[in-house]
Amino acid sequence: MAREKYEGLLGGLYNRNEVFLLLSSMMLISSMFIGYAFSGMLDPILGGILGAFKKRVTEGDLQLNTLSIFLNNIKIALLIYGGGLIVGVVTAIYLIFNGVFIGYTASHYVLGDFIIYTLPHGVFELLGIIIAGAAGFKLANIVLNILKGVLKLQTDFSISNQFKYLLEANFDDFKDTLVLMAIALVLIFIASLIEANLTLSWASYIKGVV
Repeated sequence: MAREKYEGLLGGLYNRNEVFLLLSSMMLISSMFIGYAFSGMLDPILGGILGAFKKRVTEGDLQLNTLSIFLNNIKIALLIYGGGLIVGVVTAIYLIFNGVFIGYTASHYVLGDFIIYTLPHGVFELLGIIIAGAAGFKLANIVLNILKGVLKLQTDFSISNQFKYLLEANFDDFKDTLVLMAIALVLIFIASLIEANLTLSWASYIKGVV
């Protein structure tokens, strides 16, 4: 019974946010292919960013431990989510940029090696980013609904009561964004655990077998 209730809650959450999840997925995944396919053209823009990222790792600014990786990735997820407050523009920009950067980075390695080294944690990390993107787009939809409602406020009724009604009408949707973000953060934490503690040993084992 508890399992059915749990599955029903997740199913309802997915159904209510399917459009936002698909939009977020398409933006991130298509951007990855673009970053990989047009890496040569992107060198002047992303070459320096990739070099700076590698430097952060070698100098210890970004350490390969669970906390450091989690904090780095959680910043990205929160920016993607918070970007929904600006009607989703920042959410879209961060999703596209991260997708392009992942694809661009992949092009600088043997593709098979890149997949081996990123697959264990990458599945959870990408899912977390996609869900954070969906939460951001849902938040943007709430902002748009409130703005539309504000434009329709009637002066012959209490403005504060009308605004309160607008907030209450969108409160359930806002709760959805928080649940989505909670799921995203859990997935990102799992990804951080795997990346810090299992990825290298997994990759060494796979490469040894192959």
